[in-house]
Amino acid sequence: MFLAIAWGSSFLIMKRGLRSFDYQQIGALRIAFAWFLASLIALRQFRHMKKRDVWPLLLVGIFGNGIPYFLFPLAITRLDSGLVGVFNSMVPLFTMITGALLFALPVTRKQAIGVFIGLAGAVILLQPDTSGDQNMFYAGYAIAASLCYALSVNIIARYLSHLKSIAITSLSLLYVGPLCIVYLFASTNFVGIMQTDPIAWTNLGLIAVLGMVNSALAIIAFNVLIKEASPLFASSVTYLIPLVALAWGVADGENIGWIHVIGMMIILLGVYLVNRKRKWRKKEPATHLHAVSNDD
Repeated sequence: MFLAIAWGSSFLIMKRGLRSFDYQQIGALRIAFAWFLASLIALRQFRHMKKRDVWPLLLVGIFGNGIPYFLFPLAITRLDSGLVGVFNSMVPLFTMITGALLFALPVTRKQAIGVFIGLAGAVILLQPDTSGDQNMFYAGYAIAASLCYALSVNIIARYLSHLKSIAITSLSLLYVGPLCIVYLFASTNFVGIMQTDPIAWTNLGLIAVLGMVNSALAIIAFNVLIKEASPLFASSVTYLIPLVALAWGVADGENIGWIHVIGMMIILLGVYLVNRKRKWRKKEPATHLHAVSNDD
């Protein structure tokens, strides 16, 4: 429930942040704050990293944190935050697709049907907005961000299950956090905004919450789910994320129509079929990696 509320609320927070900052600054700030908190609470985890972990952690930093944190606020510049949250619910579908294509995970017929149903729901959401207020081309950025999350989920399950969740979070953010701080101060007008925009500090505080609570702490909890259950089960938290995102959107006066609700329900039906293969149970430590690789 914490993950659903945290991640479902993230889209409205990004929308608020756009009042002062552009999408690139929001992405860089979010990563910087997440890296700062994760590093503080995981200083002793660095000694657990092995040479073989370098590339998987780099990929998790790029696909699990780096790219999506820029793509989602970019999508929100032209789409309602609630609608962007609905597209995030496609993560389990992409988790299964990338698992099958890149990690040789078996796919059942029901799961394949679930993928097609979920994608059909996405197509419904991609229908042009008759009001002209939203540019559905930007939905592609939200979909691409969800695909990046799915890649990260499978990489963690396959290559990093021997590390503690807090270590995965802090070490992967190490690759992108410092770079984002340098970019923020060297290549953007962040300092000028903070000096001239009267609501900049308020919005910076919101992004700090986004980075430290909705990102760092939530990622640690999410990685626990990946390690203790499976990548598909962990990504199924996205059942509730669109509901929370849409609720915040309605509360903020966004135009949420029946087409959005129908599309979301179809996507979630597909997600349900994808996750229905077996009853999830905690793996035994000695066989966890094998189980993740072959049971999903």
